[in-house]
Amino acid sequence: MPEICRAEYLAGKNGAADMPSCAVMVSSCDAYRDLWRPFFTLFWRYWPDCPFPVYLGANEARYQDPRVTTLKVPEHTWSKNLKGFLEQIEADYVLMLLDDFFLNGPIDTNLLVRHLLALDSFDGTVLRIYPRPGPEQRLAEHKEIGLLHPRAPYRVSAQPAFWHRAKLIGLLRDNESAWEFESKGTERSQAHANGFYGTYQPLLSYRHVVERGEWFWSAARRYKTEQIGCDFDARPVMGPLKAVKKAVNRFRKHRWNAISPIDWRIRD
Repeated sequence: MPEICRAEYLAGKNGAADMPSCAVMVSSCDAYRDLWRPFFTLFWRYWPDCPFPVYLGANEARYQDPRVTTLKVPEHTWSKNLKGFLEQIEADYVLMLLDDFFLNGPIDTNLLVRHLLALDSFDGTVLRIYPRPGPEQRLAEHKEIGLLHPRAPYRVSAQPAFWHRAKLIGLLRDNESAWEFESKGTERSQAHANGFYGTYQPLLSYRHVVERGEWFWSAARRYKTEQIGCDFDARPVMGPLKAVKKAVNRFRKHRWNAISPIDWRIRD
């Protein structure tokens, strides 16, 4: 793993043509603008020394924060919106985050920078930094990183990840939702044997707070006690019974791939 710190990265990026550039891309839309204030309140609380420019994807609204650049595209599908956002960014790589993934722990900037440089060193497409599910084949030269098998479930995911910006644009299809991007994008990725990587340990901690337009009951209960700018009149809060049912369904449909004691290749 390249040993480099935040200051060295910034110095190198400003003074060396071969140092990769990166931006934080928070994918969103105007319908979720009530989440922007709490999201960024926690973002800057837990990552005050973020070395990358930060972009927020929107339609017509703008988030008022000098540290955040709002990118605007007309409202389309999730994938077409994301493509429009990415085409307005000049960085080589983007750290993709979703607006309903609230950070809930400090970010180690030096650790993230080292992993970005590792991805660049082997000309990868993506490095997923939250192992859900994790990689299959550990790399000899980077013990913290593994290769995602071409047939691995959720090889393409909306989980937090460093993406090569141009290669991510190439995977997107204008008519797809976020869920379709994960499933169909995974199928498209099978044409590439290499380039898809993941970490064995999470490089950040987050909490998923909204699903299909509703606050998770437990998330709403937690953030009602914190002064981070949540507007609980803007969207409904799902009841605890519905939240439990959703959790069970997510486990059955998705999490089983991540924690099953039976290897997915055997299950296939």
